[in-house]
Amino acid sequence: MELSGSGEVENSPARLAARAEDAVRALTLRTSGPVDGDILASPGEMHEVLGSLRLLVDNLSRCLPEMATWLEQCLWCGRIGGQDPRAYGEVAESIFEVASALARAHRMGTALSREIQAAQSASSDLVVSE
Repeated sequence: MELSGSGEVENSPARLAARAEDAVRALTLRTSGPVDGDILASPGEMHEVLGSLRLLVDNLSRCLPEMATWLEQCLWCGRIGGQDPRAYGEVAESIFEVASALARAHRMGTALSREIQAAQSASSDLVVSE
């Protein structure tokens, strides 16, 4: 994915995530055609797509713990939570829930990446026989 310009807005995390979502949606639409349709050019292209998807999942999995760390740092620095101890406790609990969910997603992403890698490795036999 090419990043155009150096503007803060175009390359904000929210915008980058939206662009990734658009790309995955386009790939989903492209690959959900009829079996006899022109979904992929060849088994070699499928091998390439699987490799790119594995890297996408790897990178996604890597950024999840970073987001949890960022939230925790915001709490520690007082950027979120405020001074009211009751509000702080509620925010801290929410952050714990977010961090826990992100940790589970990270583990699931790592497992998904391994499975995609297994599919890509198995598809290499198909590439040779093209």
